[in-house]
Amino acid sequence: MNKNLIFFLPVFKFGGAGNSIFRLCTKIDTLKNNIFIISIGKNDYRKKFLNLSNKIKLIELNSGSTIGSFFKLRKIVKIKGYKTIFISNQHYANVISIFSLSFIKKIKLILVDRIDISELKKYYNFSSFIKNHLIYLLVKFFYRYANAIISNSKSAKKDLENVTKSKVININPPSLVKLNKTKRRKNKRKKIIILTVGSLVKGKGVDTMIKSIKLINNNVIFKVAGEGLYRSNLEKLIFKLKLKNKVKLLGWIKNPEKLYREADIFIHASHQEGFPNSMVEAINFGLPIIASKCKGGTGEILSNGAGGDLFPVNDHISLAKKINNYLKNPYELNKKLKIARRNIIKYTVDNNFKKYMNIFNKI
Repeated sequence: MNKNLIFFLPVFKFGGAGNSIFRLCTKIDTLKNNIFIISIGKNDYRKKFLNLSNKIKLIELNSGSTIGSFFKLRKIVKIKGYKTIFISNQHYANVISIFSLSFIKKIKLILVDRIDISELKKYYNFSSFIKNHLIYLLVKFFYRYANAIISNSKSAKKDLENVTKSKVININPPSLVKLNKTKRRKNKRKKIIILTVGSLVKGKGVDTMIKSIKLINNNVIFKVAGEGLYRSNLEKLIFKLKLKNKVKLLGWIKNPEKLYREADIFIHASHQEGFPNSMVEAINFGLPIIASKCKGGTGEILSNGAGGDLFPVNDHISLAKKINNYLKNPYELNKKLKIARRNIIKYTVDNNFKKYMNIFNKI
């Protein structure tokens, strides 16, 4: 049966959620299905979607907030002729989608939670405490009205089921377009390149990584690929710790493949995660991983430490020790990398696509 597939992601910026939706759409047959992509404000993937197919319809709402899109969503989804499936992404947007659409009988509503529900228990100021607490309560009582709920990782699935008392389906994001089988060349440089890829926000723990570099004995360069509101704070920290020659904030890199190939080791220090695509990409390019033991998909990707080293959240001293151990003797972490590489086939686009289509056909 032909379908209207409507994907709603309020902030459609370059990153994990945007990549996941775009990669899923590359596999959907646009001759048999109508695809609508809704964002609030500019969609960074506009050109990529239009190059993919001229049959994909992009809708950029001019509402000032997600709440402001409430009534506009109801108008957009009333598309006749086909079975309509609305796929909402991120918990705050999911709550709005439930209130907007769940009582329209012909609409099938799928909610995708890309971050562990435990994130709503963390906050950095009073306003975020109020906002997160309200969203948490709305998720708890209203997610049950969706036709399907999807979570990115096994641990997030379990946590969300405990909160909502509803069935949650685990589908890992399509982190990889294809598996990389090219062997890495041995590093002949004098300096070791340490890499991280992610947004410059407090929750990504970039400050923890920078503090750890201060404690590294070897001659290293730490490259940070990403952009965000926390950049100025990080620049001040780099200046304070006198790390200007060691830490490089590269900004947003659309295609970080070259960075992965040049680096020697990948580190990740999030306070909480959904499913860090950058870690899977790093493993795919043969980079050993050191990551924080946070909620979300990190432990799953690293097989709870069998596929890489884990350290406590916010503990820059432990992270520095892990990095120094690797620099002294890379054998143990490279041995773990082999285990991680065996598991990443399940994070491919094809695997993700099959699971989503199975849900689309059943509901």
